[in-house]
Amino acid sequence: MALQRIHHFAINAPADVLAEVLSFYDQLLDLKPGFRPDFGFTGYWLYAGDHPILHLLEDNNRAVTGTGFFDHIAFACDDLAATIAKLDAMEVHYDRLDMTQIGQSQLFVRDPAGTAVELNFTVK
Repeated sequence: MALQRIHHFAINAPADVLAEVLSFYDQLLDLKPGFRPDFGFTGYWLYAGDHPILHLLEDNNRAVTGTGFFDHIAFACDDLAATIAKLDAMEVHYDRLDMTQIGQSQLFVRDPAGTAVELNFTVK
């Protein structure tokens, strides 16, 4: 078996935080809510095209604590300049790392639930 792509990642958070997280990923990465089976609890599946890449799970008892060994999620992206403009317009703080030896620029942000997100761009 070979890894093909990120399948999904999940965020468990209270309803008010999930609303902010949903808006964040919609605005920044254009992930849209779509079909989600009925699991008996509230949540959303956010889609990149036809793939539900981000699962949001409502847990109103979830405390803001560590998430075990989970550190961040990384996405391959394009159009670095447009993404920076979007982050600036959204007033989202980011750090940038240019890895010229591998032809890549990285932007590091945190979503409203505190999840570290790495955005990778191929540059020439």
